[in-house]
Amino acid sequence: MKKRHFLFLLFSILSSYETFAQSILFPDDERERGYYNRPYKRYEAEPEKCATNGIILEPTYIQTELQSEASNQIATQLVAKDSYVQWTNDAAADGLVIRFSIPDNAEGTGTGGTLALYVNDEYVRDITLNSYWAWQYFLKSMQNPYPDNTPDASTKFPRMRFDETHVKLATKIPAGATFKLVKTDENDTAYTIDFVELEEVPAPVTFGSLPDDNKVEYSPSEGTLPSFISKNTGKTIFIPAGKYDVDTKITINGSNTKLIGAGMWYTEIYFTASSDDRATYNRRGIETYQSNIVLDGLFLNTVNNKRYYNNNDSYQVGKGLMGSFGSNSIVKNVWAEHFECGGWIDEASNLTVSDCRFRNNYADGINLSYGSKNSVVEHCSFRNNGDDDIATWSRGAKMCENNTFRYCVAENNWRASSLGFFGGKENKAHHCVIIDPMEAGFRVTCDFPGKEFSNDGYSEFHDISVYKGGAKSGTKGENGDLWGNQQGAVHINSTSNYDLQNITIYNIDLYNSKNDAIFIGSSTKSIQNLLLKEIHIQGTQRYGIYFSGAKGNGKYCAVGYENIGAATNTNTLPAAFNFVEDCSEVSLKAPDRIGFTIASGDRTIVVSDFENTSISVYDILGRRNYQTGILSHKAVIPDLSSGIYIVRLDNCNKIKKVMIN
Repeated sequence: MKKRHFLFLLFSILSSYETFAQSILFPDDERERGYYNRPYKRYEAEPEKCATNGIILEPTYIQTELQSEASNQIATQLVAKDSYVQWTNDAAADGLVIRFSIPDNAEGTGTGGTLALYVNDEYVRDITLNSYWAWQYFLKSMQNPYPDNTPDASTKFPRMRFDETHVKLATKIPAGATFKLVKTDENDTAYTIDFVELEEVPAPVTFGSLPDDNKVEYSPSEGTLPSFISKNTGKTIFIPAGKYDVDTKITINGSNTKLIGAGMWYTEIYFTASSDDRATYNRRGIETYQSNIVLDGLFLNTVNNKRYYNNNDSYQVGKGLMGSFGSNSIVKNVWAEHFECGGWIDEASNLTVSDCRFRNNYADGINLSYGSKNSVVEHCSFRNNGDDDIATWSRGAKMCENNTFRYCVAENNWRASSLGFFGGKENKAHHCVIIDPMEAGFRVTCDFPGKEFSNDGYSEFHDISVYKGGAKSGTKGENGDLWGNQQGAVHINSTSNYDLQNITIYNIDLYNSKNDAIFIGSSTKSIQNLLLKEIHIQGTQRYGIYFSGAKGNGKYCAVGYENIGAATNTNTLPAAFNFVEDCSEVSLKAPDRIGFTIASGDRTIVVSDFENTSISVYDILGRRNYQTGILSHKAVIPDLSSGIYIVRLDNCNKIKKVMIN
């Protein structure tokens, strides 16, 4: 077992006071992995986690079964009228999210249904469900790897069988109250509930509260929203609470423009242009190549219900966020659903994306591509996306460099992986949690053409947990990826485009992998300078590490195995792959070789001798008092009260204690 630092102990003690809660606790929260500071609580529709007279679906990994896409592969079906699922609320909340599945129709345009919400057995309101955006279909022959939304059971198999709806309630559900969802329709259609989430929605932002003299407020009387934005570039543009139908792409053509909504629960921009019309298929999303752009407090949604127009990848139907965002732009508190991708950003520089939700999109959650560098995606939720949730791809001739993905959670990805690096230099992913991917948990491969992995500097994955990642090979639509091929929970594969080199993977926990925990493979290219260190593998269907024609070299140190499904921890190591145990000098960037110094002054902590990380400062009760941005060499944390503090380098989870007198 790895040593647990002092701060972990503090969080463990504090979290013990919440063990009575009916909302679930994520086991990595106390280690600050994933979106640990998310504002919502999760209530699962599972045995011993709810009350129900519905039908509880038993867990299975077989992909033909609906619940294979549910959290923990368990869900509750409400079939009869008046069937229900009920929980006890842990904290006052007025924001409700329901993850659900209801059947498609023969045309692929979905069906509807109604649930009634009751609080303490008193009716509150109806909630409409619609499967219009769910249900994507792949050809069993797999001549085309992309889905459409037209069902045909004889030739196709489904994925993305779940979607979500969210509502802001007029009054809060009190702490300690029971709340239940009741099927009110008189039919025999199964309404499947995976889970609900509740949160206390912040008060809406108002125009008057914006501390900016250069601001304007949008009103429909001013014309369309896109035209209003184009007339007011360089200003802070406030978009009040409401739903705004927009029939074209929003383009921001001036730097220093801010689009500020009342909040993601209040201001919705709904892109209405048809993705079934050749003339309008790509008229959605927000695009900019300008610098110092700010997007804040918006819900982005669309009428689109497919990945491509006419199932042709030349006709892409639009991302929620696109363009480069220039340099030094900020995207925060943005919720993007039902786009081709939540965000696809090319050539960004120093972009920060934080506290966002990229869910129920048909391809990537967010991809920092084509020369993006020095950018950060942090404290975000990714769920039910149909390609890599979080990725960087050095496509074309542009190297992606020094991008960081941290403190994010990715759940129920239904294609590819939750986290992926494809070429590039010194990109990093850390303190992320990956739950219930249908295929790989995280992957580093050479599958896509573009700039290769750099031969100077390491790309790193560390402090990541993967739950039930990977897939065993089998019949397409039943097992495996979309071609029926095996996938590791961690998938490392050097294929045909360039060598896979200088990859460091450490402090990783892999739980209950659906096939092999780690897949290491090669085809025409090789693997060079791979490092695996401090890897904890607990539970597999097959091997802990599986080698598939691997060639090249790598090192490992402190790889632990528990409850391995195969007779041995690994299969036979190929002669062409020089993979040796070496704990003496495994990486220039291994965490035990990263140091820093601290000094205290008058109510001040000075941190020195570090590289390329943010710094967090905690008090003795485990409360974070301060967090910097990405810095190097020196940081000064001022205005501290007397007491003992824990100082942490976030990118490598190194800590030190200091006292302020």
